Amino acid sequence: MSTNPQNPEWTALTARVWTTTIEPETVTCGLVAGDDHVLLIDTGSSPEQGARLAMSAAAMLGRPVDRVVVTHHHDDHSGGLAGIDGAQSWMHEAAVAHCPGLRVDHPIALMAYVDLGGLGAEVIHPGPGHTDGDLVVIIREEKVTFVGDLVETAGPPQSDETTDVRGWPRAIDAVITGTDGVGVYVPGHGRPVDAVAVMEQRGDLAERIPVEIPLTPVGQHIPPQLA
Repeated sequence: MSTNPQNPEWTALTARVWTTTIEPETVTCGLVAGDDHVLLIDTGSSPEQGARLAMSAAAMLGRPVDRVVVTHHHDDHSGGLAGIDGAQSWMHEAAVAHCPGLRVDHPIALMAYVDLGGLGAEVIHPGPGHTDGDLVVIIREEKVTFVGDLVETAGPPQSDETTDVRGWPRAIDAVITGTDGVGVYVPGHGRPVDAVAVMEQRGDLAERIPVEIPLTPVGQHIPPQLA
């Protein structure tokens, strides 16, 4: 995976799904190519970074990104959306409310289906957790699920004022149930993992609730080499 913000490079997870990691927040972005449309999942920290992501994807695939899903409102995931021209966008309505200057074509309350041609992206709000507007993206045909920051493998789970600590384990339960625990789960920061690793993180989160152990504040991601 690339960590160069100037020249993102994509690593294949399957024949139709790729990821790249971009700085300064080690954000993992996803790319899915259907027969008719190309989907980008998360956009980086700035319009310039979003534009570079879209350009690198178009250069690799020979056609433009025309669909975008943003998994939550934090700047390192949503900040690049304004730099991606000509693409329809999906984001949870609570996340949209936190980004009043951002234009989103399809605010989501609970779920949406994005038809890419030959495969689809199931976009689901599993309930409040990392934020009040988390989305996960299930590419069921490829057995790949993008979980945003509900799961992190580049450091500890992080929180802000919209985090629902009690709801977070339930949100992860919904993700695992909705995917039958099958395939690869791509976190918003860090390497892809299987369902066992996801449920281990779910257990760690659940253990914090009765003793009120605080989570790490958003913005303090640990670089992968230090994790």
